Amino acid sequence: MRLARARSRPGKIFLHHGLRLSAIVPAEVSFRDGALYSEQFGDVYFSLAGALEESRHVFLRGNGLPARFGDQPVFTIAELGFGCGLNFLATCQAWGAHAGAGARLHFISVEKHPFRKTDLARVHEAWPQLRDWSQALLVDYPPLLPGFHRLHLHGGRIALTLLFGEASQLLPELEARADAFFLDGFAPAKNPQMWTPALFVELRRLAARGATAASYSVAGAVRRALSQAGFTVEKRPGFGRKREMLIARIDRGTAGDRPRSRTAVVVGAGIAGASCALALARCGFDVQVLEAARQPAQGASANPAGLVRPFVTLERGARDRFSWAAFGYAVRHYAALSAIDPALWARSGVLQLARDAAHLRKLERALAELRLPAELARPVDSKEGARLCGAPVAGAGVWLGEAGWLRAARACAATFSCAGPRVQLRTGATVAVLDRRDGMVVVRDAAGGVLAESPHVVLANGYRAAALDAGNRLALRAVRGQVSLLPACLPSLRAPVCREGYVTPAFDGAHVVGATYQEEAKQTAARAEDHAANLARARSMLPGAFVDVDAGSLRSWVGLRCVSRDRRPVLGELSPGIHACLALGSRGFTWAPLAAELVACMIAQAPWPIERRVATALSPSRFFPSER
Repeated sequence: MRLARARSRPGKIFLHHGLRLSAIVPAEVSFRDGALYSEQFGDVYFSLAGALEESRHVFLRGNGLPARFGDQPVFTIAELGFGCGLNFLATCQAWGAHAGAGARLHFISVEKHPFRKTDLARVHEAWPQLRDWSQALLVDYPPLLPGFHRLHLHGGRIALTLLFGEASQLLPELEARADAFFLDGFAPAKNPQMWTPALFVELRRLAARGATAASYSVAGAVRRALSQAGFTVEKRPGFGRKREMLIARIDRGTAGDRPRSRTAVVVGAGIAGASCALALARCGFDVQVLEAARQPAQGASANPAGLVRPFVTLERGARDRFSWAAFGYAVRHYAALSAIDPALWARSGVLQLARDAAHLRKLERALAELRLPAELARPVDSKEGARLCGAPVAGAGVWLGEAGWLRAARACAATFSCAGPRVQLRTGATVAVLDRRDGMVVVRDAAGGVLAESPHVVLANGYRAAALDAGNRLALRAVRGQVSLLPACLPSLRAPVCREGYVTPAFDGAHVVGATYQEEAKQTAARAEDHAANLARARSMLPGAFVDVDAGSLRSWVGLRCVSRDRRPVLGELSPGIHACLALGSRGFTWAPLAAELVACMIAQAPWPIERRVATALSPSRFFPSER
C-alpha cells in the first residue's frame, strides 16, 4: 500500500491512518505559595503540605483501594493527568504492600505537558517515603515524545503506560479495560478539554464492569458528564480545605474476558520467540518454547551483534510510529537485562551518516519536523561525529544518543533467563502442522506426533512460519544477510557508525560490519563478493581505516531475515488461537521486545502498549481483509 505524503507544519508530528500528534511542550517546575504550579494552565497541581495524604484520600480510598487489590490477579487503573506522578507512586506503594504474590498492576496515565526527568526528581524530593518507587520510575522515565510509552517496574509486575499528548487524541487509541479511574486533571475552568462529555464516553468504553472513578472536582459539568456516560455519581467528604470530592461507579462496563487458560506455546527461540516468552510469562502464562535447532538464537538472531536505533526519516506511517515506540521500549528492556549479563548491551550512541547532500537535507528536515529531544537525535558535522564515535568519519549526519548495540545471542539468553521458570525451552522440535481440536491448537511434527497443545500459539519463527500459514497469506519471504568480521584494528571506535551498512566497535577481537540485503534463494554459504562489499562499506564510512585488511581472509556470519510484502512487522491474531510475531526484518533487535509485548497483551486481554490504529495497521488481517 502506498502511503500518501502529508503536508508538514512546524511543531506537528503527522502519522498516517488519521492520527496526528503535537510535539510535546514540557511542564516547568514552578511554585506559588508553597504549591506546585502549572504555568500552562494557571492552576496548582497540589499543595506540597499534605499532597501525599490527599492523593491517598481522594484517589486510592475514593476507589476502594488498596482493599480491592486482593480481589483479582490483574488490576488496571487509568488516570487523566499524570502530573509529577504522585498518584502513581502512592499507588505503587499501596499495591506493593497489599497485592498478592502473583498479582500484576497496570497503570495507564495521559499527560499533555509531562515533566522532564530532572524536574521530576526535584519534585519527588518532597516525599522521601516514596524514594524507592521514585527511583524506579526515574530509571526508565522516557524521553518526551508524543504517544504511548510502556515501562516495567517491580520485576515486571507493574506496567506503567504513559500517554504523552492530548487526552482527546490518545484515549480513543487506548485498548484496555480499567477497574478504576483517577480523574486528576486541572480544574474544569482551567483545563476544559480534560472534562468534555466525549472524553467521558471514552471512559465508559474503557471501563470494566464495576469500574469506579474518583476526583477532587465536584463541578456540575463533571457530575453531569459522568452520569450521561453511565456512571452513578455521589459526593463524599473531601480532603483538607476541600469540603467535597466525587466518586462514581459503572455497572454496565465491559465484562472482563481474560483467558481462563494461562498456558501458551511459542514457536521459535530467536529474539522474537524469547521476547514473546518473557512477555507472556509476565502476563502470568506458563510458556513452552519449541525450537527446531539444537539451541536458541540459531537463525537471524545468531548475528554476532545487532544495532538498536531509531530511523530518522520523513515517513509518517504506522511502521515509523511503531519504530519509535519500539526503540524506546527496547532501550529500557536491554538496560534491564544488563543486570543479568552486563556485557550484552552498550548504550553507546550511534552515528548515522548521511549518504550525500540530498540525504543530509532530508535528515535535517526530519529532525526539524519531529522536534525530537536533543538527547535522542541531533545533527552533527563530521568533526563532532568523529569526536562522539571516536574515529574520523566520512561526513555529517545525526547523532542518536540513546541508541546502542548488543551481542545478539547473549541478549536472547538473558531474555530467557529473565522469563524464569514459567518458560520451558524444548530444542530439536520442528513444527510442521497446526491443528485445532476442542478449542485447543495442537502442534505436531512432520510425523504427526504431538509436540504441544494449548489454546494460544505464537509463531515467532521468521520466514519458516510461511509453511504453517495456509497458502502463505502473509507473503513472508527470506532476505539473506551476510556480515563480515574485520580485525580489531580501530580500538578508538566506541560507538557504531552506520550509513548503508554499519560498523561496530571491536569486541572479541573483531569489528562486525554488514549487512548485505539480498532477496533471493535461502543460501547461507559465505560469499567473497559480499565480504568485499562489506569491507568497502566500512572503508567508505571510516576513511583511513581497514586499508590493510584483505577481504579474502575475513570470517563471516550469514542469516535469513523475514520480511512481509509491505515490510511492516506482522503482529497479532492470524486465526483463532494462533498469533504472529513475524517479519521483523533487519530491525529485529529493535522491534522484537515491543512486538512481543503487544502480542502477549492481546492474548492476555491486557492493556495494549501502542495505539490501536498502529496495531491494526500491523495486524495480519491487513493481508486478508475479507476474513475480518
